[in-house]
Amino acid sequence: MKKKWDIKDESFFGIGVYQPKTEHNIGTLWRSAIILGASFIFIIDGKYKPQTSDTQKTWSKIPFYRYDDFDHFYGTLPYSTQLVGVEMDSNSQSICTFAHPLRAAYLLGAEDNGLPQAVVDRCHHLIQLPGESSLNVAVSGSLVIYDRVQKWELKQ
Repeated sequence: MKKKWDIKDESFFGIGVYQPKTEHNIGTLWRSAIILGASFIFIIDGKYKPQTSDTQKTWSKIPFYRYDDFDHFYGTLPYSTQLVGVEMDSNSQSICTFAHPLRAAYLLGAEDNGLPQAVVDRCHHLIQLPGESSLNVAVSGSLVIYDRVQKWELKQ
């Protein structure tokens, strides 16, 4: 007999930051990530130490990955995982109409630099939050995660 899988059994997501600017913002993002169901968190080309803003001690409950550079990260994406860049770009789709992939890794850039073009070019999807200027990385990431959770709950 063939087992019918619940779509939630096949889905997961992680969220991370490319060249994070401040560790405090990362701690706040990790706190949102664990509360809203992330499977893993990561940083690329940056330093991190546990933050008081991460009151959930996320790094002790879900995998936390630190990558030296983008190629290292990209080469180790979990099988069948789509990279979703969060970036203000002419090719970005509004998050309002975005259908989140089953398995995703969301990547944000630091507030002042964003994601470099070489990284943007390798993303499977680009999404953009409403507004004309960038938000704090912790706020942006939290909104993306919430949007995913909210849309997935509507599918059920």
